[in-house]
Amino acid sequence: MKYLQNIMLSKRVRDPFVHFIFACAGIFFTTIVYAQSDALEDSSQMSDNAEHSLLMDISKTESKLIAVGERGHIVYQNAGSNEWLQAQVPVRVTLTSTFFIDDLHGWAVGHDGVVLSTTDGGEQWQKLLDGIAVNKMMINHGEKLLESTLKAIEVAGDDELDELNEALENWQFFVDDAYAFSDEGASRPFLDVWFQNKNEGFVVGAFGLILRTVDAGKSWTPWTEKLNNFDGFHLNAIEQIGDDLYIAAEAGTLFRSIDKGQTWQSLESPYEGSFFGIVGHSDKTLIAFGLRGNAYISYDKGIDWEKINTSVESSLYGGHTINENQFVLVGAGGAILHIDNKGQVIKSHTSQYKLPISSVITETAINGKPSRLIISGIGGIQTINQVSKG
Repeated sequence: MKYLQNIMLSKRVRDPFVHFIFACAGIFFTTIVYAQSDALEDSSQMSDNAEHSLLMDISKTESKLIAVGERGHIVYQNAGSNEWLQAQVPVRVTLTSTFFIDDLHGWAVGHDGVVLSTTDGGEQWQKLLDGIAVNKMMINHGEKLLESTLKAIEVAGDDELDELNEALENWQFFVDDAYAFSDEGASRPFLDVWFQNKNEGFVVGAFGLILRTVDAGKSWTPWTEKLNNFDGFHLNAIEQIGDDLYIAAEAGTLFRSIDKGQTWQSLESPYEGSFFGIVGHSDKTLIAFGLRGNAYISYDKGIDWEKINTSVESSLYGGHTINENQFVLVGAGGAILHIDNKGQVIKSHTSQYKLPISSVITETAINGKPSRLIISGIGGIQTINQVSKG
């Protein structure tokens, strides 16, 4: 995996923002690219080859497969059909993730702070949010936090002042950053999305972005102060495993919520590199994965971790729970790893063209058992007929 040059932001040098689309494209950024307003306003163009373009994520409902990717491409395949159709999408920015709560209701997120929704199973999409609105929201939120902290300092006792002054410094930094992002335009991407039901959900993204909605995305509330993430580490993935929610983030950062995101606990990390995702089965087994083939397994909801010997140096971008005994991880160079619930790699191979893979799901056969892997990434969607037994 190629490292990216440091991103300069608000006179701050951050760790490299290592995300799949940048790594795959081999693009080196020294500054955040300013958003092009027309990409937020123009619809994605129809293409005969959309299913073969860079597709970042793939989801499955009862009646469809839906994949999202570059230039606002969203493609879907109806159950029982081999044909991929292209959806109508109101933006042409790169889309990074999608999530469906049922057969009809879904959301997609992407670059330039875009959040989309569908109520017809992914055939037509509406824009709910973009980075311009996000920037205004974050400025307003930061200024309110500053004001409330200043008021608290005025009446605080001596034993509270140190903590409040530290909070004041953090929120001032937050506001300064928010104004800097606003000057640059709609530059921050969302990287993942999760919904509890048709109304309540979260979107997470770069530089610590996390927003919550309780009305299906019509309005959003910044959730920044709920996480101990004052460094603004990139929040790469949000996943429900069992009854709990987990966030995998930059610089070895992991969070868990036991109340569907109302509050969050920082987990002690087993390493300092970035996590790109986390998978698991009913809280019995968690696997967090990320840079240079690093993967770790936990049996106690992320309190303790054991390193998995993946025997690969390819960064791992996506994962999927096949069943309670087996998981699959995918990543750079077309890497595909099947891992059992003891943390052992039981099968390791690469996709046909050895191109980076960002997402993986399984197709279920008539007997109810997984029959094929469906992967997405550079080159679009591929199917792999053999799923390792477990």
